[in-house]
Amino acid sequence: MEAQIRSGYADTPFGQVHYREAGTGPPVVLLHESPISGRIYDAALPAVGRRVRAIAPDTPGYGASDPPPELVPITGYAERLTLFLDSLGLERIALVGSHTGGSIAIQIAVDLPERVHSLVVLGCPLYDKEEAQNKLRTYLEPFTLSQDGAHLKWLWSRYQRIWGDDSPVELLHLAATEFLRTADRYDWAYQAAFQFDMVGALPRIACPTLFLVTEGDLLRNRNEKAVALTPHAEGRIIDLPYGQYPARDPEGFAGELFAFLERTGYLDATGAP
Repeated sequence: MEAQIRSGYADTPFGQVHYREAGTGPPVVLLHESPISGRIYDAALPAVGRRVRAIAPDTPGYGASDPPPELVPITGYAERLTLFLDSLGLERIALVGSHTGGSIAIQIAVDLPERVHSLVVLGCPLYDKEEAQNKLRTYLEPFTLSQDGAHLKWLWSRYQRIWGDDSPVELLHLAATEFLRTADRYDWAYQAAFQFDMVGALPRIACPTLFLVTEGDLLRNRNEKAVALTPHAEGRIIDLPYGQYPARDPEGFAGELFAFLERTGYLDATGAP
């Protein structure tokens, strides 16, 4: 039986955090890439929710979560999402993070080694200082409203370019509509990720970590270096020609996640929920 998606808001000292969840059992928190929202996990939540309580919050400032009053670093996002965990009473979790969400998940794992049992990073944004500065200069194109709607065409073309022309139209629509909810602050979490000291953070992760990525993911070529820098890490490359693994292959993603959580002892290896 498929787990049904539920949604709610958690109150924190920094405002409300919106989230989706499915299933019951050990909590697995899934952090999304920017500048979209937890909706990117909608296809995966019912599959993951068969064995765990799968929870996908919207990063503060994205989706339906309250934004910070100004730019914050990755540590600021991690602090806000830690308060989200507190609000839901989640003391011991497995954590999944994709791209920018991976940076936030890594910081949470570093900050809370006693609470993060296992970590999965779906595309690790591991850049040296020169690469990060180049990203800050070239990747964050300004978003400006246009009377003739040209900004909408720009946005659609942007996702066709970075996710692939053959991406499902429903996935492109999700990305475009979630981007529009953030508008001129779409780049806040990107800026935080590009300025995050990933090289310094990875060696400080204490929990078992899986760097899981598809061949077609934009961050595929960072995987081996991320594994090498992380103490208790393994890498897994899925032979698929696209990114957004949980959205495009939810059953495959759930299977990979469950297998890792069984290896780490977070889930019962007999397959019991």
